Amino acid sequence: MCVLFTQCKDDDANIFRAYVEGKFTFSDAKFLGEPIHLVVDKKIMAESFPKESGSFVLAGPYDKGAYKLQLKSFKIKSFSTETVGCKISPDSLSIEIPNGVTYVIFNDITLK
Repeated sequence: MCVLFTQCKDDDANIFRAYVEGKFTFSDAKFLGEPIHLVVDKKIMAESFPKESGSFVLAGPYDKGAYKLQLKSFKIKSFSTETVGCKISPDSLSIEIPNGVTYVIFNDITLK
């Protein structure tokens, strides 16, 4: 007779998720064919494509630190959100989201 014991991992309860949603305003339809990412420490934690309306939802595992909503090649002109501390990166390809923020809604992200 063989007895097998298993144990649930306690540390899974300590894993948070970053959740980012919003809508892009864009003029070039090619934008819809490029993925958008949530990135932390140069690692992709979530990937999606915007819908035809420009809306998107991204969610991925989050532990700590600032992270980014990152675009591949289209640059960000401006954005609006009620989340304090978000800012456009110097290269305009991403929006930096501050440490500890796990839920962000972008009312509008306008592309150049």
